[in-house]
Amino acid sequence: MASKSEEGGPPLWLWPNLLSLDAPLVAVLWQGFLAYRFSLPLQPAGRLVLGLTVWAIYLLDRLLDARKPASARPEPARHRYYRRHSTLMMAVWAAVVSSDAAIAIRWLRPEVLRDGLIPLAGVLAYLSILHISGLPISAKSFRFPKEIAAATLFTAGTFLTAWAGLGRPGLAWPAIAFFMLCLANIVAIEAWEWREPNPPLHPLTRWLARTYLLWVPVAVIVCALLGRNQWYTSIAISAAACAVLFWFGRRLPLEARRVLVDGVLLTPIVFFALR
Repeated sequence: MASKSEEGGPPLWLWPNLLSLDAPLVAVLWQGFLAYRFSLPLQPAGRLVLGLTVWAIYLLDRLLDARKPASARPEPARHRYYRRHSTLMMAVWAAVVSSDAAIAIRWLRPEVLRDGLIPLAGVLAYLSILHISGLPISAKSFRFPKEIAAATLFTAGTFLTAWAGLGRPGLAWPAIAFFMLCLANIVAIEAWEWREPNPPLHPLTRWLARTYLLWVPVAVIVCALLGRNQWYTSIAISAAACAVLFWFGRRLPLEARRVLVDGVLLTPIVFFALR
């Protein structure tokens, strides 16, 4: 039986999550902030390709989720949405992939296009292990936590245009700090959904969730100490907000927490507004 919220349609604040637009927004925002803070060249094509690529990946991930049998436990709203609108979202995915490929081939720098094949291969391997049964390595037997893999791939995609052909080894620490922020975000979501509706967690992810009180504050403090650059200040603020939501947000509905824990990653907007 549909709930009152379902009968009246999803609330407005949930739509970016349902349409998988939250992750592309975060990636493009931090890519632009990286270019701004470290004086890196960034062309419109690089922004478009990153946004469209991340959107396509998240759309595909959720479409593959929708192919699985429905769980007896309550499912996240995004799973229910993609089950009901799989044909429409498949058409959206095809349009996004086609546009992305056309822009990348026509306008992206050749070195960015070439180097982008590496994280793309990683993403395809990740999705295959996660969603395709019958592979030699299944998601259940995979020894590496998918949360760390996802944070690594998201960081690599965000930093791709800065790394490709520019020879900027000095970006290692900014990338590590951003990776820690992404990991804090993903672990929080997985820990919430592990308890409700309780899918299995990798042992290391379970440990990261249980020690969230330790490693996230350490990351916040380190970034705060490096705060002479607004990049680290922004990461420290976002990570601290993730921690507050993780520790004190349990009174909020799960869907609201999911939206908020992504929303607190938008802190670069403040620094753009103040420049």
